[in-house]
Amino acid sequence: MTLVEQILNQIKTLPPEKQMEVLDFINFLHQKEQAARSTAGDEERRKRIKESLQTLAEMGTFADIEDPVEWQRQIRKDRPLPGRDE
Repeated sequence: MTLVEQILNQIKTLPPEKQMEVLDFINFLHQKEQAARSTAGDEERRKRIKESLQTLAEMGTFADIEDPVEWQRQIRKDRPLPGRDE
């Protein structure tokens, strides 16, 4: 007898409210597994971002920027929002 068959046979012996608890637990396990997969994806994304930033640093990409705050002001090109007085 397979594991699935054993589980089904055991569930059939339970009253309906306990069968619902088993179903709730199965759903909980699915959510837990999905969250674990998502976390693994986040770790991989963090690793790629870190590698990209290290590559930029090695290339000296932003080395010519003397004042980062002034540089940011220059590239942002803020403009007034429509319908708002300055």
